[in-house]
Amino acid sequence: MSKMNRNRTGQGALMFVAAGLLGLSACKGTQDTPVEADTYSSLVSERGEISFPADFPDGFRFIGSWAVAGEGGVADIHSVYARPSDVDAFRQAGRFPDGAVLIKEVSASRGAKHTTGEAFWPTDTKTWFMMVKDAKGRFGDNPLWGDGWGWAQFDPADTTRQIATDYKTDCQSCHIPAQDNDWIYTYAYPALGPRGQVNLPEGAKTAAMTPDAAGHEASAATDGKGDPAAGKLAFETTCVACHSTVAGKGGVGPSLAGVAGRKAGTGPGYAYSPEMTNSGVTWTPENLAKHLEKPKEFIPGNRMGNLFPNGVRDSRHRMDIVAYLGTLK
Repeated sequence: MSKMNRNRTGQGALMFVAAGLLGLSACKGTQDTPVEADTYSSLVSERGEISFPADFPDGFRFIGSWAVAGEGGVADIHSVYARPSDVDAFRQAGRFPDGAVLIKEVSASRGAKHTTGEAFWPTDTKTWFMMVKDAKGRFGDNPLWGDGWGWAQFDPADTTRQIATDYKTDCQSCHIPAQDNDWIYTYAYPALGPRGQVNLPEGAKTAAMTPDAAGHEASAATDGKGDPAAGKLAFETTCVACHSTVAGKGGVGPSLAGVAGRKAGTGPGYAYSPEMTNSGVTWTPENLAKHLEKPKEFIPGNRMGNLFPNGVRDSRHRMDIVAYLGTLK
Protein backbone atom coordinates (compact mmCIF):
# COMPACT_ATOMS: atom_id res chain seq x y z
CA MET A 1 0.00 0.00 0.00
CA SER A 2 1.39 3.39 -0.94
CA LYS A 3 2.06 6.22 1.46
CA MET A 4 -0.87 8.05 -0.07
CA ASN A 5 -3.25 5.26 0.89
CA ARG A 6 -1.85 5.10 4.41
CA ASN A 7 -2.03 8.84 4.98
CA ARG A 8 -5.29 10.12 3.59
CA THR A 9 -5.87 13.46 5.27
CA GLY A 10 -9.32 14.87 5.44
CA GLN A 11 -11.23 11.72 4.57
CA GLY A 12 -11.10 10.30 8.06
CA ALA A 13 -14.21 8.34 8.74
CA LEU A 14 -16.04 10.12 5.91
CA MET A 15 -19.16 8.21 4.96
CA PHE A 16 -21.54 8.86 2.14
CA VAL A 17 -25.24 8.10 2.50
CA ALA A 18 -26.39 6.34 -0.66
CA ALA A 19 -27.23 9.05 -3.13
CA GLY A 20 -27.53 9.79 -6.79
CA LEU A 21 -24.62 10.75 -8.92
CA LEU A 22 -22.60 13.55 -7.44
CA GLY A 23 -20.02 14.86 -9.75
CA LEU A 24 -16.60 16.53 -10.46
CA SER A 25 -15.11 20.64 -11.32
CA ALA A 26 -15.67 25.70 -11.75
CA CYS A 27 -13.69 29.03 -11.87
CA LYS A 28 -12.56 31.62 -14.41
CA GLY A 29 -9.31 33.18 -15.42
CA THR A 30 -5.95 33.00 -13.73
CA GLN A 31 -4.05 34.99 -11.19
CA ASP A 32 -1.04 37.09 -12.19
CA THR A 33 1.27 35.93 -9.40
CA PRO A 34 3.33 32.94 -10.64
CA VAL A 35 4.83 30.32 -8.37
CA GLU A 36 7.68 29.23 -10.62
CA ALA A 37 10.06 28.10 -7.89
CA ASP A 38 7.39 26.21 -5.97
CA THR A 39 5.69 24.35 -8.80
CA TYR A 40 7.42 24.46 -12.15
CA SER A 41 10.84 23.61 -10.76
CA SER A 42 9.82 20.94 -8.25
CA LEU A 43 6.86 19.15 -9.88
CA VAL A 44 7.25 19.93 -13.60
CA SER A 45 10.33 19.32 -15.75
CA GLU A 46 11.60 21.62 -18.47
CA ARG A 47 9.76 19.44 -21.01
CA GLY A 48 6.51 19.58 -19.07
CA GLU A 49 6.71 16.16 -17.43
CA ILE A 50 4.54 16.25 -14.30
CA SER A 51 5.68 14.43 -11.16
CA PHE A 52 3.52 13.33 -8.25
CA PRO A 53 4.66 15.06 -5.03
CA ALA A 54 6.83 12.55 -3.19
CA ASP A 55 5.68 13.73 0.25
CA PHE A 56 1.94 13.80 -0.49
CA PRO A 57 -0.30 14.38 1.48
CA ASP A 58 2.13 16.63 3.37
CA GLY A 59 1.58 20.20 2.28
CA PHE A 60 -1.90 19.54 0.87
CA ARG A 61 -5.39 20.22 2.18
CA PHE A 62 -8.48 18.10 1.58
CA ILE A 63 -11.04 20.34 -0.19
CA GLY A 64 -14.00 18.10 -1.08
CA SER A 65 -15.33 14.77 -2.37
CA TRP A 66 -17.57 13.19 -4.97
CA ALA A 67 -19.54 9.98 -4.50
CA VAL A 68 -20.22 8.48 -7.93
CA ALA A 69 -23.34 6.35 -8.12
CA GLY A 70 -23.03 2.72 -9.19
CA GLU A 71 -25.16 -0.36 -9.29
CA GLY A 72 -26.82 -0.57 -5.90
CA GLY A 73 -24.97 2.31 -4.27
CA VAL A 74 -21.71 4.22 -4.66
CA ALA A 75 -19.28 2.91 -7.29
CA ASP A 76 -16.32 5.02 -6.29
CA ILE A 77 -15.32 8.06 -4.26
CA HIS A 78 -13.24 10.96 -5.55
CA SER A 79 -11.31 12.90 -2.89
CA VAL A 80 -9.68 16.16 -3.99
CA TYR A 81 -6.74 18.03 -2.46
CA ALA A 82 -5.01 21.38 -3.05
CA ARG A 83 -2.19 23.30 -1.41
CA PRO A 84 -3.33 25.75 1.29
CA SER A 85 -1.78 28.69 -0.61
CA ASP A 86 -3.79 27.81 -3.71
CA VAL A 87 -6.98 27.52 -1.66
CA ASP A 88 -6.34 30.93 -0.08
CA ALA A 89 -5.68 32.48 -3.51
CA PHE A 90 -8.93 31.08 -4.88
CA ARG A 91 -10.95 32.27 -1.90
CA GLN A 92 -9.63 35.80 -2.48
CA ALA A 93 -9.82 36.01 -6.26
CA GLY A 94 -12.32 33.34 -7.32
CA ARG A 95 -9.74 31.67 -9.57
CA PHE A 96 -6.71 29.46 -9.19
CA PRO A 97 -3.28 31.10 -9.43
CA ASP A 98 -0.67 30.18 -11.99
CA GLY A 99 1.08 27.05 -10.68
CA ALA A 100 -1.82 25.83 -8.54
CA VAL A 101 -1.87 22.08 -7.98
CA LEU A 102 -4.96 19.87 -7.65
CA ILE A 103 -4.78 16.16 -6.83
CA LYS A 104 -7.67 13.72 -6.96
CA GLU A 105 -7.69 10.23 -5.50
CA VAL A 106 -10.28 7.84 -6.98
CA SER A 107 -11.11 5.09 -4.49
CA ALA A 108 -13.29 2.03 -4.60
CA SER A 109 -16.05 2.02 -1.99
CA ARG A 110 -17.79 -0.33 0.38
CA GLY A 111 -21.19 0.13 1.96
CA ALA A 112 -23.43 -1.24 4.67
CA LYS A 113 -26.47 -0.29 6.68
CA HIS A 114 -25.78 1.90 9.68
CA THR A 115 -27.93 3.72 12.20
CA THR A 116 -27.90 6.71 9.81
CA GLY A 117 -28.99 4.57 6.87
CA GLU A 118 -27.09 2.98 3.97
CA ALA A 119 -23.58 4.43 4.09
CA PHE A 120 -20.43 4.10 1.97
CA TRP A 121 -16.74 4.75 2.59
CA PRO A 122 -13.53 4.71 0.50
CA THR A 123 -11.34 1.59 0.29
CA ASP A 124 -8.53 0.85 -2.19
CA THR A 125 -7.15 3.55 -4.48
CA LYS A 126 -8.12 2.99 -8.13
CA THR A 127 -6.10 5.84 -9.67
CA TRP A 128 -4.69 9.34 -9.08
CA PHE A 129 -5.22 12.46 -11.21
CA MET A 130 -3.26 15.69 -10.99
CA MET A 131 -3.65 19.14 -12.57
CA VAL A 132 -1.18 22.04 -12.60
CA LYS A 133 -2.40 25.52 -13.55
CA ASP A 134 -0.51 27.03 -16.50
CA ALA A 135 -1.51 30.60 -17.30
CA LYS A 136 1.37 31.14 -19.73
CA GLY A 137 1.02 28.29 -22.22
CA ARG A 138 4.49 26.99 -21.40
CA PHE A 139 4.25 23.58 -23.02
CA GLY A 140 2.28 24.02 -26.24
CA ASP A 141 3.81 20.97 -27.94
CA ASN A 142 3.21 18.63 -25.02
CA PRO A 143 -0.03 16.58 -25.42
CA LEU A 144 -0.59 16.66 -21.66
CA TRP A 145 -0.80 20.45 -21.52
CA GLY A 146 -3.57 22.66 -22.81
CA ASP A 147 -6.61 24.79 -22.00
CA GLY A 148 -4.71 26.42 -19.16
CA TRP A 149 -3.68 23.27 -17.31
CA GLY A 150 -1.22 20.43 -17.21
CA TRP A 151 -3.01 17.09 -16.84
CA ALA A 152 -1.65 13.80 -15.48
CA GLN A 153 -2.79 10.39 -14.26
CA PHE A 154 -0.69 8.13 -12.08
CA ASP A 155 -0.48 4.39 -11.50
CA PRO A 156 -2.08 3.73 -8.09
CA ALA A 157 0.59 1.13 -7.28
CA ASP A 158 3.49 3.36 -8.30
CA THR A 159 2.92 7.11 -8.39
CA THR A 160 6.30 7.65 -10.05
CA ARG A 161 4.68 6.24 -13.20
CA GLN A 162 2.58 8.75 -15.15
CA ILE A 163 0.15 6.88 -17.41
CA ALA A 164 -1.81 9.56 -19.31
CA THR A 165 -0.75 10.18 -22.92
CA ASP A 166 -3.13 12.86 -24.22
CA TYR A 167 -5.05 15.19 -21.93
CA LYS A 168 -8.01 15.55 -24.26
CA THR A 169 -8.81 11.84 -24.31
CA ASP A 170 -7.36 10.63 -21.00
CA CYS A 171 -8.25 13.45 -18.60
CA GLN A 172 -10.26 16.37 -19.91
CA SER A 173 -13.30 14.51 -21.21
CA CYS A 174 -14.82 14.18 -17.74
CA HIS A 175 -14.45 17.95 -17.25
CA ILE A 176 -16.28 19.04 -20.40
CA PRO A 177 -19.41 20.29 -18.55
CA ALA A 178 -17.12 22.69 -16.64
CA GLN A 179 -15.21 24.08 -19.62
CA ASP A 180 -16.67 27.54 -19.13
CA ASN A 181 -15.37 27.52 -15.55
CA ASP A 182 -11.70 26.83 -16.24
CA TRP A 183 -12.49 23.09 -16.32
CA ILE A 184 -12.85 22.75 -12.52
CA TYR A 185 -16.11 21.88 -10.72
CA THR A 186 -15.37 24.15 -7.78
CA TYR A 187 -18.88 24.02 -6.35
CA ALA A 188 -18.07 20.53 -5.01
CA TYR A 189 -15.23 21.86 -2.88
CA PRO A 190 -16.48 23.64 0.27
CA ALA A 191 -12.95 24.68 1.24
CA LEU A 192 -12.90 27.12 -1.69
CA GLY A 193 -15.59 29.22 -0.02
CA PRO A 194 -18.47 31.21 -1.54
CA ARG A 195 -16.53 32.10 -4.70
CA GLY A 196 -16.52 28.45 -5.64
CA GLN A 197 -20.30 28.16 -5.49
CA VAL A 198 -20.97 29.25 -9.07
CA ASN A 199 -22.53 27.59 -12.10
CA LEU A 200 -24.21 24.79 -10.21
CA PRO A 201 -25.91 22.30 -12.55
CA GLU A 202 -29.52 23.12 -13.27
CA GLY A 203 -31.73 21.20 -10.90
CA ALA A 204 -28.96 20.49 -8.40
CA LYS A 205 -30.56 19.42 -5.13
CA THR A 206 -30.00 17.47 -1.96
CA ALA A 207 -30.06 13.78 -2.83
CA ALA A 208 -32.94 11.66 -1.61
CA MET A 209 -34.35 8.27 -2.46
CA THR A 210 -37.26 8.57 -4.85
CA PRO A 211 -40.16 6.48 -3.50
CA ASP A 212 -41.33 5.54 -6.98
CA ALA A 213 -37.92 4.42 -8.28
CA ALA A 214 -38.77 0.71 -8.17
CA GLY A 215 -42.12 1.24 -9.85
CA HIS A 216 -40.51 3.41 -12.51
CA GLU A 217 -38.09 0.64 -13.38
CA ALA A 218 -40.87 -1.92 -13.45
CA SER A 219 -43.09 0.08 -15.77
CA ALA A 220 -40.20 0.62 -18.17
CA ALA A 221 -39.52 -3.09 -18.26
CA THR A 222 -43.12 -3.97 -19.04
CA ASP A 223 -44.20 -1.45 -21.67
CA GLY A 224 -41.05 -1.96 -23.79
CA LYS A 225 -41.28 1.40 -25.55
CA GLY A 226 -39.41 4.65 -25.27
CA ASP A 227 -40.51 8.25 -25.67
CA PRO A 228 -38.33 10.16 -28.19
CA ALA A 229 -39.23 13.54 -26.66
CA ALA A 230 -38.21 12.38 -23.19
CA GLY A 231 -35.18 10.73 -24.79
CA LYS A 232 -34.05 14.03 -26.29
CA LEU A 233 -34.09 15.60 -22.83
CA ALA A 234 -32.25 12.63 -21.31
CA PHE A 235 -29.71 12.74 -24.16
CA GLU A 236 -29.05 16.44 -23.61
CA THR A 237 -28.57 15.80 -19.90
CA THR A 238 -26.44 12.67 -20.17
CA CYS A 239 -24.82 12.35 -23.59
CA VAL A 240 -24.40 15.72 -25.31
CA ALA A 241 -21.10 16.54 -23.59
CA CYS A 242 -19.42 13.86 -25.72
CA HIS A 243 -21.75 13.21 -28.66
CA SER A 244 -23.05 15.46 -31.43
CA THR A 245 -26.26 14.86 -33.37
CA VAL A 246 -24.84 16.56 -36.47
CA ALA A 247 -23.67 14.11 -39.14
CA GLY A 248 -19.87 13.87 -39.36
CA LYS A 249 -19.25 16.17 -36.40
CA GLY A 250 -17.22 14.12 -33.96
CA GLY A 251 -16.06 15.28 -30.54
CA VAL A 252 -14.91 13.28 -27.53
CA GLY A 253 -17.22 10.64 -28.97
CA PRO A 254 -18.60 10.16 -32.49
CA SER A 255 -21.65 11.86 -33.93
CA LEU A 256 -24.78 9.78 -33.30
CA ALA A 257 -26.63 11.02 -36.37
CA GLY A 258 -27.86 7.92 -38.20
CA VAL A 259 -26.48 5.57 -35.56
CA ALA A 260 -29.62 3.39 -35.42
CA GLY A 261 -29.10 0.37 -37.65
CA ARG A 262 -25.47 1.24 -38.40
CA LYS A 263 -22.54 -1.10 -37.87
CA ALA A 264 -20.50 -0.07 -34.83
CA GLY A 265 -17.33 1.87 -35.57
CA THR A 266 -18.29 2.95 -39.10
CA GLY A 267 -19.70 6.46 -38.65
CA PRO A 268 -17.85 9.17 -40.61
CA GLY A 269 -15.64 11.83 -39.05
CA TYR A 270 -14.37 9.92 -36.02
CA ALA A 271 -11.36 7.70 -35.19
CA TYR A 272 -12.96 4.74 -33.41
CA SER A 273 -11.11 2.39 -31.08
CA PRO A 274 -10.14 -1.00 -32.58
CA GLU A 275 -12.44 -2.66 -30.05
CA MET A 276 -15.42 -0.77 -31.42
CA THR A 277 -14.46 -1.18 -35.09
CA ASN A 278 -13.86 -4.91 -34.75
CA SER A 279 -16.83 -5.67 -32.49
CA GLY A 280 -19.15 -6.85 -35.28
CA VAL A 281 -22.05 -5.15 -33.47
CA THR A 282 -24.92 -3.55 -35.35
CA TRP A 283 -26.74 -0.81 -33.48
CA THR A 284 -30.17 -2.35 -33.15
CA PRO A 285 -32.42 -0.90 -30.42
CA GLU A 286 -31.56 -3.89 -28.24
CA ASN A 287 -27.80 -3.43 -28.66
CA LEU A 288 -28.01 0.32 -28.11
CA ALA A 289 -29.86 -0.32 -24.84
CA LYS A 290 -27.29 -2.91 -23.73
CA HIS A 291 -24.42 -0.56 -24.52
CA LEU A 292 -26.05 2.30 -22.63
CA GLU A 293 -26.67 0.06 -19.63
CA LYS A 294 -23.17 -1.42 -19.38
CA PRO A 295 -20.79 0.39 -21.75
CA LYS A 296 -17.74 -1.15 -20.10
CA GLU A 297 -18.98 -4.71 -20.59
CA PHE A 298 -21.00 -4.79 -23.81
CA ILE A 299 -17.97 -4.04 -26.02
CA PRO A 300 -14.98 -4.52 -23.68
CA GLY A 301 -12.15 -2.06 -24.14
CA ASN A 302 -14.13 0.64 -25.94
CA ARG A 303 -13.48 4.27 -24.95
CA MET A 304 -16.98 4.97 -23.64
CA GLY A 305 -16.52 2.14 -21.16
CA ASN A 306 -13.60 4.03 -19.64
CA LEU A 307 -15.16 7.50 -19.74
CA PHE A 308 -18.72 6.52 -18.75
CA PRO A 309 -18.35 3.15 -17.00
CA ASN A 310 -21.59 3.25 -15.02
CA GLY A 311 -23.79 3.85 -18.04
CA VAL A 312 -27.42 4.94 -17.88
CA ARG A 313 -28.84 3.12 -14.88
CA ASP A 314 -32.52 3.95 -15.26
CA SER A 315 -34.14 1.57 -17.78
CA ARG A 316 -36.79 4.14 -18.73
CA HIS A 317 -34.10 6.68 -19.58
CA ARG A 318 -32.28 4.06 -21.65
CA MET A 319 -35.39 3.24 -23.65
CA ASP A 320 -36.19 6.91 -24.15
CA ILE A 321 -32.66 7.66 -25.37
CA VAL A 322 -32.76 4.70 -27.77
CA ALA A 323 -36.11 5.94 -29.11
CA TYR A 324 -34.60 9.41 -29.63
CA LEU A 325 -31.51 8.01 -31.36
CA GLY A 326 -33.86 6.28 -33.78
CA THR A 327 -35.10 9.70 -34.95
CA LEU A 328 -31.60 11.01 -35.79
CA LYS A 329 -30.96 10.73 -39.51
